[in-house]
Amino acid sequence: SRFSAASLLDTALTNAQRNELSGVFKRRQRARRPVLPQLDYLSVYAIAVNEENAAGGRVVTAPTNGAAGVIPAVLKYHLEFLSEDPSRDILEFLFTSAAIGMLYKRGASISAAEMGCQGEVGVACSMSAAAFAAVMGATPRQVENAAEIGMEHNLGLTCDPVDGLVQIPCIERNALGAVKAVTAAQLALQGDGHHRVTLDQVIETMRQTGQDMMSKYKETSQGGLAVNVPVC
Repeated sequence: SRFSAASLLDTALTNAQRNELSGVFKRRQRARRPVLPQLDYLSVYAIAVNEENAAGGRVVTAPTNGAAGVIPAVLKYHLEFLSEDPSRDILEFLFTSAAIGMLYKRGASISAAEMGCQGEVGVACSMSAAAFAAVMGATPRQVENAAEIGMEHNLGLTCDPVDGLVQIPCIERNALGAVKAVTAAQLALQGDGHHRVTLDQVIETMRQTGQDMMSKYKETSQGGLAVNVPVC
């Protein structure tokens, strides 16, 4: 017969042992500090840019205003924690991200009204992943691979801003886009650049997905979170 882990634990331990084990877990939970400084800064950089955008301040539209926090967050993260030659790295980062962005603009779109949020935060994540990989010493194949991974796992992302404002879920989504970009670059750097899915294929897939996506999930605030989150 099969036993669940919980039932097996119950039969194997006495009450005293269970209480002692429970106390250990509680002490560990109290002692744990959920702080990962570098990742926290990465998120904060992205949120700061998008808070500025939400407040009507000045931001760089790269690739869009709604996704303007991803690229500067990843660049700032690299400069603060990793870069040994900031002047060179800034140029390489920006040129690489711009090149990837042009591929999306020519092969699909960077408009949420056409593609949903995959065309904004998804593209920003892909651009940042490629740029981060480049300044970390990646080969051209690895750079392409990083860009592909960054988009592949944003395919189908909807644009459903609450009350039509670029705030919820956009601000937090930029933070997650920045974290995913760094992770995508790290994955690419661990490989040799060869991947099952190519960047051209994922751009075409994004285009087709955007065309098939219902209009209520493309910046209209007529579906998704926009109709399920009450506006106070």
